[in-house]
Amino acid sequence: MFAFGFLFSNIEKQLFNYILNGVIIVFLILVAYFGFSLINNSFKSDKEIKEITDTAKSITNQPNLTIQLDVQNGTNENGAASKFTEYLRKNDIDVVEIGNYKSRDVERTMIIDRAGDMAKAKKVAAVLGVNEKKIIQQLNNSLYLDVTVVIGKDFNELKPYQEKKK
Repeated sequence: MFAFGFLFSNIEKQLFNYILNGVIIVFLILVAYFGFSLINNSFKSDKEIKEITDTAKSITNQPNLTIQLDVQNGTNENGAASKFTEYLRKNDIDVVEIGNYKSRDVERTMIIDRAGDMAKAKKVAAVLGVNEKKIIQQLNNSLYLDVTVVIGKDFNELKPYQEKKK
């Protein structure tokens, strides 16, 4: 009897080992499948993102042309910044802030390039009728602006006021 019990116990151990080996093999197959799936999908995601980006570029075929700026009044003329803001917005320029400049004694209107994109500063100067020699660069990425317009005492000579008179 004892030998038969030992034999049965040995068969149970072998059966148990076969079952465990089978479970391990199934888990390895699942891990391999999920690993392959993860890698395959990550490449597809990168490819889809590139396709979406390429499609967006082909639609516009231009860089971001939005100009974001703030208008600062450097004169004693009340409402000058509001008039400039209205005029700039009519010309598709995004004025995100208006206020008073630190000085109220600015002689000539100036355009300050904040982002290092002189083309945007020149466009703002052309829209307002400001001489390009009055464009200066003071890069400041913390402002999240492209351009600052500082209105000077020459505001009556510029387009926002000239077109109002017509």
